Amino acid sequence: MGGKKSQSGVLRELARLFPLPEGEEGLFRILDFALEVLGASGLLYVRRGRRFVRGTGFLQDVESLAGSCTLRRGVVNGLRFRRFAIAQEAELFVFWEENERWTFPLPVLSLVVRLFELFERLDHARKRWLWLFDGNPDLLFFLDDQGCILEVNARGERFLGRAKEDLVGRAIAEYIGEEAWWLLKEEAQGSREPARIELALSGLGVHPAHFEALLFAFEGGQIFWLVLRDIGERKRYESVLLRFALYDQLTEVYNRRFLEEYLRKELERARREGYPLALVMLDIDAFKAINDRYGHVFGDEVLRMVARLLQESLRSSDVVARYGGDEFVLVLPRAKEADVHKIMERISRNLRGAQVMGEPFPVRISYGVCLWDGQKNVSELFQEIDRRMYEMKKQRSGVS
Repeated sequence: MGGKKSQSGVLRELARLFPLPEGEEGLFRILDFALEVLGASGLLYVRRGRRFVRGTGFLQDVESLAGSCTLRRGVVNGLRFRRFAIAQEAELFVFWEENERWTFPLPVLSLVVRLFELFERLDHARKRWLWLFDGNPDLLFFLDDQGCILEVNARGERFLGRAKEDLVGRAIAEYIGEEAWWLLKEEAQGSREPARIELALSGLGVHPAHFEALLFAFEGGQIFWLVLRDIGERKRYESVLLRFALYDQLTEVYNRRFLEEYLRKELERARREGYPLALVMLDIDAFKAINDRYGHVFGDEVLRMVARLLQESLRSSDVVARYGGDEFVLVLPRAKEADVHKIMERISRNLRGAQVMGEPFPVRISYGVCLWDGQKNVSELFQEIDRRMYEMKKQRSGVS
């Protein structure tokens, strides 16, 4: 058995061991250290079925132990050994000549075993980190205080269409914009919470995608962790919900909920700026008879056609909404009585030439108009135009 190291010699060898490289290079570094400080004849490290040996001329003598030995100590081919379980799939064998006594210093041996345990824990943590980092569906970046990329995960590489080697050292502002980087950095520095903004980014061969950017500051703002989370699906879902909340699903014009809120705000604006506003409620004459004669599917097509023609007949500043059933409401900002008359003439003319399912189908409407007097609220306006619409219907024959 080789000579043992003094305590100071062990400490010198230990100091040269660090920083410890990753992977097998680090493992061999620890094996060389252990062989040197223990003065053993040889070492065998078995890890996930693989054998790592230090010492010469004895591999064939001891390889039968790998993965099959359950003894803590024993003799094999003239060599004594002690076995140490390091981790679930890792074990260390220390060998010395059979005719020599066990003279390894226990503190040194304990240090060696702890080094191997530390290596396995660090390797497990590193693999777990790599799995969490590279397997993460978000785009992840580590940045320095100037916003230069220090590390990027696989998702970031794929989205940007560049290998990690090409991205490291580049400024993240090249990809998210100078303003976005500045805003994120300003908010993240000195805060325990991440900075957040939403971005639209274009990756390699993809259309602009919506991302939520989260920036975390570490080490007093010297290191940053940037997370870019794809929120495109959430945006699409929000868009669908918004349409359900604001639009009538049959006619695709605004619904009553939107109408009431919009009209409330428009009245406030008209009062503040002093411009006129007109409100019209209309419904389709004899609509019940249309449903009874042609069926509800045809009746739905009539409603869609009327909604479309109303939109085409209005000015860009006007709003049309389905109030309920076959009733529609028009909000006409800055419209005076003459303007309303022209708009309703145009609507009536377009409806007389209407087609449904490719066939001519003239539609007649009744309507009520209210020119806002600057006093009535939303509820009072609806009551007024509803009353005037039914007055018009009473003057006609054959109303539904």
